[in-house]
Amino acid sequence: MREGEEMGRFDGVMILTDMDGTLLDSQSRLSPENRRAILRFIQQGGRFSVATGRVKRAMEYFLPELPLNAPAVLFNGSAVYDFQQGKTVWEKPLDHGPALIFAQDIMARFPWAGVEVFLAEDEYVAQNSDRTRRHFQFIRLELKERDILEIPQPWVKFNLTGQSEQMGELADYCQSRYGDRYFMQFSTPDFYEVMAAGANKGAGALAVCQICGVSPDHLYTLGDGYNDKELMECARLSFAPENAVEPICRLAHKILPDNDRHALAAAVQQLEELYPEK
Repeated sequence: MREGEEMGRFDGVMILTDMDGTLLDSQSRLSPENRRAILRFIQQGGRFSVATGRVKRAMEYFLPELPLNAPAVLFNGSAVYDFQQGKTVWEKPLDHGPALIFAQDIMARFPWAGVEVFLAEDEYVAQNSDRTRRHFQFIRLELKERDILEIPQPWVKFNLTGQSEQMGELADYCQSRYGDRYFMQFSTPDFYEVMAAGANKGAGALAVCQICGVSPDHLYTLGDGYNDKELMECARLSFAPENAVEPICRLAHKILPDNDRHALAAAVQQLEELYPEK
């Protein structure tokens, strides 16, 4: 048990939540109501963390105000990082040689596509696009363009970006040519992610459960986007805010108020009803 925790109704219970569009409001802020609910959950014995597509350095911006007492699923499930210990505790990196060939193929066939390459501790842009420029502004990180052959390895994942009306053709090509060797998915209609086979938020969430000694029967998850599908499926009970995309709303066991109305706080309140006070 870590500092600030005590035995309580949520001993052996874990919440893992997506960040953007779920935990954070439409201005990418953590509301006081959500923060108080997290602290209350932790103080009653619960384990709390996030499962996000954000990279480690983009997560660090939130740590001063975001209480975590379990490792975080980062890079959409390509790695699990323990911020308390300051180290990666589980990961599925890309096999560099084949991934390099894949990325070069996309750059040649789709010269309009952004190609963002992520390492555990750094990130680079091998081919730029308007969507990639907006992405790096959003995550508050420097956009560093570099020849793809000069980008260090190992790569954790790479992202492909572009106008939404163009991305379907790109995704179809990726799936037909490389779908048996990678896990690929849309996060948004203009943002397509490429990871190692077996890397997704659900796999990362189950790794966190194993690391923390929490049964998946007591795992509760929240998400709003296409990349949250596996996260929702691996939990005993899953929640989606009202603003979630339609497939996630259909998949969720419970629908919460939207992310501007403190969805996480509403989930904790429902769990307090599910787990009577000891």
